[in-house]
Amino acid sequence: MRFFALLPLLFFSSLPDIFLHTYKTNEAQSTMSISGTSTLHDWEITAESFTGELNIDRFTDSIDIKNLNLAIPVKSLKSGKSAMDRNTYKALKSETHKTIEYTLIRVTKQERVSADELQLHTLGTLTVAGQGETLNIPLRAKLSKAGVSFSGSTELNMTQFGVEPPSFIFGTVSTGDRITIQFNINYNLNAQK
Repeated sequence: MRFFALLPLLFFSSLPDIFLHTYKTNEAQSTMSISGTSTLHDWEITAESFTGELNIDRFTDSIDIKNLNLAIPVKSLKSGKSAMDRNTYKALKSETHKTIEYTLIRVTKQERVSADELQLHTLGTLTVAGQGETLNIPLRAKLSKAGVSFSGSTELNMTQFGVEPPSFIFGTVSTGDRITIQFNINYNLNAQK
């Protein structure tokens, strides 16, 4: 009799999580820019390559993110100016730390703002030049049948990560410490390069 009472438990515990979805980053539908100031003019650099994975339970009124990570090769950052790119790679220690990485720790709060959008307050670790910092970053999650897009922006200081703001033209032009990161990263089932 006890065996039959345990059957439902054995059955349901052996089922995969039917709500769990695994998505990969879609480079073709993702963007990220980093902007800042210098003693000469404002500047912007964009990321051209992304790799990452999202494991998520999707419910009617909420989402439960099991895992979210993103890696950006440092040398995929491009400004359109080779001298600036070289100085950026040097400042970010690209020879020893080839990627910038983000890993979500947890979602601290979420609220639905429309039928297919959620506002998330998140805590995650950003690792730059080998140094990790825990950051609170607000995200807007847009849901579709194919996946999820996360958009937002955050400001931080390069020196938080032990990065010395790059300088140019024999040190006569220097960049400001404060930078702004703006992003729209798409994770879906049909990831494209």
